[in-house]
Amino acid sequence: SQQAHSRWGDPTLVAQDAPGVTTPTERGSTVDARRIVDQDDVSAMWLSHILVDTEPVAELIIQRLRAGEMDFGELASATSTCEATRAKGGAIGWVSRDELEPHVDEILPASAQATAFTLKPGDLYTAASERGVHIVRVDDVMMRLRTSIVGRRRLGGTGTDLTRLVDAWRERMDPPPLGSSSPPTAAEPASTQRALTYEMITMGCQMNAADSERMAGSLEALGFRRLAPSTSEPQSEESPCQGQADLVVFNTCSIRDHAEQKVYSTLGPYAIRKRAGEPVAIVVAGCVAQQEGSRLLRRVPEVDVVMGPQYSNRLGDLLEDALNGNQVVATEPTFIMEDVTKPRRGSSVCAWVNVIYGCNERCTYCVVPGTRGVEQSRPPEAIRAEIVELAEQGYKEVTLLGQNIDAYGRDMSPKRRFADLLAYVADVPGIERVRFVTSHPRYMSDSVVSVVAEHPKLMPVFHIPAQSGDDEVLKRMGRGYTAERYLQIVERIRRAIPDAAITSDFIVGIPGETEAQFERTLELMRTVKFDAAMTAAYSPRPNTPMATWSDQLPDDVKDARLQIINRLVGEHALERSQRFLGRTEEVLVEERNVKRPEQVVGRTPTNRLVFFEGDIDELRGRLVRVRITEVRKFSLTGELVR
Repeated sequence: SQQAHSRWGDPTLVAQDAPGVTTPTERGSTVDARRIVDQDDVSAMWLSHILVDTEPVAELIIQRLRAGEMDFGELASATSTCEATRAKGGAIGWVSRDELEPHVDEILPASAQATAFTLKPGDLYTAASERGVHIVRVDDVMMRLRTSIVGRRRLGGTGTDLTRLVDAWRERMDPPPLGSSSPPTAAEPASTQRALTYEMITMGCQMNAADSERMAGSLEALGFRRLAPSTSEPQSEESPCQGQADLVVFNTCSIRDHAEQKVYSTLGPYAIRKRAGEPVAIVVAGCVAQQEGSRLLRRVPEVDVVMGPQYSNRLGDLLEDALNGNQVVATEPTFIMEDVTKPRRGSSVCAWVNVIYGCNERCTYCVVPGTRGVEQSRPPEAIRAEIVELAEQGYKEVTLLGQNIDAYGRDMSPKRRFADLLAYVADVPGIERVRFVTSHPRYMSDSVVSVVAEHPKLMPVFHIPAQSGDDEVLKRMGRGYTAERYLQIVERIRRAIPDAAITSDFIVGIPGETEAQFERTLELMRTVKFDAAMTAAYSPRPNTPMATWSDQLPDDVKDARLQIINRLVGEHALERSQRFLGRTEEVLVEERNVKRPEQVVGRTPTNRLVFFEGDIDELRGRLVRVRITEVRKFSLTGELVR
């Protein structure tokens, strides 16, 4: 049948449940990380506290923390009666679940510690003791790894014997024995001098790009050296990089059609290397890894590690098991720990900063909740601390990341607001620009628009996926808003920030979508005139309700609608670009234009790329004024104003 051979995916195949993958369809306990994660896996928690005399004082402090008026450390230093922790911003340190720690018990009695092990990072609670009332914050967790160790199948080659790689790693990481002779020289290098190398292949969204930076940071802390930069596609077979890396990491994306097949195809040349006897370690990470789990090992037995996105900063721990001869699968729910090692950033000017992981929405077409798990917001102080450190390293712009960033803080106890987080990080010295993605129309609030309008460092760009302009389609998608509600959000943004850029996502051709419903999407686009939009034809994804529906549309209908919507996106983008012609824009210079080395490239506050002639060594990381002389759909050309 046509559907069985559809290039947009076969719903009769992809709708099957993947072993170990849970896609909850109800709210309540199914989207509460505290109930999904096995609390017995928490071995320790990093706690801070503020000690006060009475409950009313404690409640007042919690209210101030919720409102983002002061951070926890400042309040602890100003108000805590605990002599032992006040000068440290209230920090108690690591508190073990199992070990007795008298020095900790003296600060926070054992009876007041117990509640912490029912919570997650970012949560606050109060506990009374003979010392007074403690306002306790869970800052971080130490999680025991919950993995599946799979017996390795025998292969025809010797590539599964990673002994040489293990020896090189251990010799590199272990110090030489006492009394050893002088270190090896460059003329006669020993194995301790051999640089272990890795290759990082990244597919998909900004979240994956950020995860790749974290994994790269972990590998470099272990002594690996990067062989090739992150790329959206694997190196070609003729590439000098392929065939040399000791470790290859595939960070995968499952959002588009045939994502799984693409991953299996990409793995092929590396599996051949391994079967030919090269001791290369292969890691498959990201959303396809979470979706496929141990099935991936059965399909490609050359793979050593399969790990979901929630384990991005545990790659070193998982590699240790793999290099001991095991195949490792890590896809179980877990609390996401703060990074021990620092990410290897892909830019020296702009950086990603995760603020919330996962998604609690249940859009009927979307695979993300089943691959990235439930929402887990990071503590605001941890987010600001990362941004402060980036500023100290010379970064000028940060982009706050979340699958549904407006949901930030709703999973915390007590709840927080994304608008308060924006205000809290908007004034970090040295950071010139703060952006954020992705907003959800169901939760987009006036307070977010207001705080962006009030703070000059918050860039006036709002990425708000509409997905459709028809109310019935939106209802079938499970989006939770109407086209009218979406237009009200747009109107509020443009009233408060007239020059703001508004971008969106659209999916065409979902099951049962009529021509009239598609036309209403085009009507919404003509009303808004988006600065840019990402578009896609619907493709059925694993473990999603929509993939099981019987009224799937034929490919030719999807193709035709995609072409129509793409033309309209281009027309509106060019129209929106026209407003820049002749204007002088403030541009943050990021990098050299690789196609024209005499040019540099940067972005306007509204995120339009701008190309102009200049010396990158002089201009990188600087805010400069550029007069716009030429406009295109998604980029501009200009002249530097001296």
